[in-house]
Amino acid sequence: MEEKCEKHNYNDLNERSREILLGIIEGYFGTANPVGSKFIAENYNLNLSPASVRNIMASLEEEGYIYQPHFSAGRVPTAKGYRFYIEGLMKAEKITREQKENIKKRFDQGNRNLGDILNQASISLSDLSHYAGVVLAPDTASIYLLHIEFIRIKPNNILAIIVFQNGINENKSFYISKDIKQNELSRYSNKLNEILENKKCDLDDLKDIIVEEMRSDKENFYSILNNAVFCCTGTEDNYDKCLYVGPEADLLEEPEFSDNEQIKFLIKTISDKKTIIKLLGHTKNCKTKQIFIGSDKEWSEISGLSLITAPYISENNMLKGSIGIIGPLRMNYSHVIPLIDFMAEFLGGII
Repeated sequence: MEEKCEKHNYNDLNERSREILLGIIEGYFGTANPVGSKFIAENYNLNLSPASVRNIMASLEEEGYIYQPHFSAGRVPTAKGYRFYIEGLMKAEKITREQKENIKKRFDQGNRNLGDILNQASISLSDLSHYAGVVLAPDTASIYLLHIEFIRIKPNNILAIIVFQNGINENKSFYISKDIKQNELSRYSNKLNEILENKKCDLDDLKDIIVEEMRSDKENFYSILNNAVFCCTGTEDNYDKCLYVGPEADLLEEPEFSDNEQIKFLIKTISDKKTIIKLLGHTKNCKTKQIFIGSDKEWSEISGLSLITAPYISENNMLKGSIGIIGPLRMNYSHVIPLIDFMAEFLGGII
């Protein structure tokens, strides 16, 4: 069942209020400091005195679009203010042909390994946005299989190479309690591939077949085979394997993360992965991009951060996941949103 994907609509502000809200947001984007009435009066051709600007600011604050962080300071946008900006005031940049070619060159078009593709996507999102890129892997359990190979890496450690019918492959390693020699592993692989040649199977189907075979066959390899297939099934509970996170160095340079507490919260949010996976999982079931702006009232798990996400889906509709960019509330939305849109479309076309 498709999840309901939220879109917030706010009553339009009058023209003066919109202009002043835009001035506050743009001023805050540029300086990371609260914006005062004098700045607006001097830098925006509104023909208003600082006193008149302050009156409109007071109304915007009362309606929840801006707030005053401390007495005598200027104003800062709230989550509601940012969302109004994104949905009604922002002029999104366009990705140039050169930028598109730059993105395409980052990917080895001959590489069909899913993990490599998703990892490169997260790195590219970080590099191109200067924030932190995140990519949620698709669930491959229901995709028809073409081939499976088991390789002994070292005692008790096995590598499974899984090739899906769209040509994408995954490499997964897992541990078993009993060491198995390579010749036995090859026999298990051959048995599985014999099944795959005779009927179309996804991983779930294959597990069912193996379990059924175990009832009548006493050989030990069926049990090992079953465990191996379970290990190769991706789930959102397997945080380390289903979420790819790009470099975070540029994000940590933002003024918002100038003190240790803010840095700790950012690192905890990204490292824990559960919250990011939850929000990306929500997006995966939507038809368009989603914008999560963290505040005390909304998406409190990422308070002080923004996460822009978009779903991607392969051209044959077999693989479905989502991508995102994490940044401060003062994120360059006009640059990030078209980047996310293009990357989601591009990723869907190469997997």
